[in-house]
Amino acid sequence: MGDCVDYTISGCKFMNRSEHYGRAGYWHTVKKLFAIRGSHQYYMMLPDDFLICESQIIEAIEIWNGIDDPLKICLNLYMDRYGLRCWTKFYPEDKGSVWQTGWVDMCFLCEESFFRHIRLKQKIANNSSGVGAQISRQLFQKGFHFYQVKDSLVSIQDEHYVSQMHSDEQVSHHRHSVNPSKRKRTWDSRRKNLGSMR
Repeated sequence: MGDCVDYTISGCKFMNRSEHYGRAGYWHTVKKLFAIRGSHQYYMMLPDDFLICESQIIEAIEIWNGIDDPLKICLNLYMDRYGLRCWTKFYPEDKGSVWQTGWVDMCFLCEESFFRHIRLKQKIANNSSGVGAQISRQLFQKGFHFYQVKDSLVSIQDEHYVSQMHSDEQVSHHRHSVNPSKRKRTWDSRRKNLGSMR
């Protein structure tokens, strides 16, 4: 889903807003995106500057299905904020193949139950969109468990290391992106599956 962008992506369903909502209106963009999600077994949320290839999608699903926890709600696909709390009082715990955390940001795998338990609302703008915080706190308060991969399954496109929404966070992102060989496979796969941007 594009936020008033000047390109389209072929090979998938692409929706573009006529008005740019930006950081302050990101909650509304995400709310709309969730509303048009369709019916599927798995859902994957990715920022538009993150890349993932088919093999990493399969790996994400395998990791998710290997988590034996009836209260699991989503799997963070990006390895950042290592060992830190974020938005809740829960300290990360090592669960073997994954970390259990108290938060999720906007790069994750989930199932239908995730969407039934969140209600996004407008917030007073500050230095973040507030969407990850809203989702994390709402689901945490309802007793659900968040998980995070130990090795990132996504990578950031080189031209987007300076984020338009959060330019001060990119040093951390660069450190925890997947390794260069995976990044090449990611981009080659994306071009094959989604076609070229134009």
